[in-house]
Amino acid sequence: MEKVLVKIVTNLTAKSPGSYVPISNLGSEFHRLYGQSITKAIREFQPSKKFPRFLKLCSSLKLYKSKEGRWFVRLS
Repeated sequence: MEKVLVKIVTNLTAKSPGSYVPISNLGSEFHRLYGQSITKAIREFQPSKKFPRFLKLCSSLKLYKSKEGRWFVRLS
């Protein structure tokens, strides 16, 4: 699952390597590519994990929470 998410983030940041993208964009792109929600897919592997918590476990990704409470992700 982490490899899939890294590939999506790589594609989303292709024009601006190292930049953060909203996790909502990551979820939308996952749904477009795989036809199911990212939350549902994560629960198949880690039933008790939510999307941001799962992303924190991914060593290839770095998670950031803005002052407004929005989550962003980028490659580590």
